[in-house]
Amino acid sequence: GVMGFYTGWWPGLAGKIPSYALTWTLFQQLKRVNLRILHRTPTDIENAAMGCLASATAVCVMIPMDTIKTRLVTQLNYPDLIPYKGIVDCAIRISKEEGVRAFYRGLTPRLCSVVPMIGIQFGVYEFMKKVVVERDVSGSGGVK
Repeated sequence: GVMGFYTGWWPGLAGKIPSYALTWTLFQQLKRVNLRILHRTPTDIENAAMGCLASATAVCVMIPMDTIKTRLVTQLNYPDLIPYKGIVDCAIRISKEEGVRAFYRGLTPRLCSVVPMIGIQFGVYEFMKKVVVERDVSGSGGVK
């Protein structure tokens, strides 16, 4: 029924919000380190590289939750398997039945897809932020 559209909603939310928060926090920390070391604001390329590094780190930290989410969402496709009862049951069973490495099985493709995307996102975001600030400072950006 209609509730089928929301299968996996909680695990998905539980994985995405902390992942985005972690990526953003790591990126901001990398910008601070960059400023402390180089004594200047980062270039657009450096922002993109720091976005890549922040997202790669966040993916490595968060992929176990993503694995759990994927298992919970797709378990209806495997009626012969004993269904997971929830997030904790899924985590415990994967760990016991397949080992901790099972949580990281999809790490390489995830890194290949997420890291460039987030790197570009942060590079463009920081570039556009500068454009908007410069436009506002010059007085040509305000609506009167």
